[in-house]
Amino acid sequence: METSNFVKQLSAVNRPVREKALEALQKFLVSDKIKHSKQLQFDKLWKGLYYAMWFCDKPRPQQRLANKLGELFILYFNEEDNKADTTEELTRNDKAFIKFSKAFWKVLCIEWFNIDRYRLDKFLLLTRRVLFNQIKYLQSRQWSPLLVEKYISKVLKALPLSGDRKVYTGIPLHVTDIFLDEFERLFTNANDEFENDEEKKDETIEEWIKTTPIRDFVAVFQGLQAEILTPKAIRLRIKEDFLPDERLVQWCVVESVTPAAESDDEEAEEEQKKEDEEEWKGF
Repeated sequence: METSNFVKQLSAVNRPVREKALEALQKFLVSDKIKHSKQLQFDKLWKGLYYAMWFCDKPRPQQRLANKLGELFILYFNEEDNKADTTEELTRNDKAFIKFSKAFWKVLCIEWFNIDRYRLDKFLLLTRRVLFNQIKYLQSRQWSPLLVEKYISKVLKALPLSGDRKVYTGIPLHVTDIFLDEFERLFTNANDEFENDEEKKDETIEEWIKTTPIRDFVAVFQGLQAEILTPKAIRLRIKEDFLPDERLVQWCVVESVTPAAESDDEEAEEEQKKEDEEEWKGF
């Protein structure tokens, strides 16, 4: 697939040209050739998709493109995979999904610094759409324990939520802000967070939450917040906004967070500094 021409077609003003490029992309992603490719090939593919979004200028085409790029992850779902024994090894589709997911976050982490303020909103939207569809794929795979574990360890904890200072702070902050919204949207099955018509469910969201591995995901944020090497802005956002979120309490995922607990880390740091100053007498 010729990347430069493909990017131009995918970001074209002419809608039929865009649709044709997307159709070609979808066929390419589910082909045996790309499924058996190494990580580098997926990285190159997402590099091209990143620039397709970069060159897409008008608001409506940007929204459509963000939606379509996010939905690409669902292409790897195959109902037959749910019948296979995946307790010890991922299916071929799952492996391709993991590599495709890693490629997105890798390219985003590398290119984030280059995104100017005029283009930031569309990449924030793209990130939201991608995150939703990635966890939607896990849901489609009936929350396969091995797949969820691989996604958390090889994708989330390896890249956007690694706590690595080489990852620009804006990425984990945005993921922290949107994660519960996108996870909750799985229950309503709305394709857009602005949709008002919720699909009627026979069960309540509290009952549905019990069938999901949300505690495994929340544990990632808790670990990030507890790690002293994590940038302070991220630790504060998780502590003050994410963990006290009333939905987590409502879903019985965490206990109610008291305001006093919010400043424990800062008080401990100040006490440690005072102790160090008192003990140090110099040479």
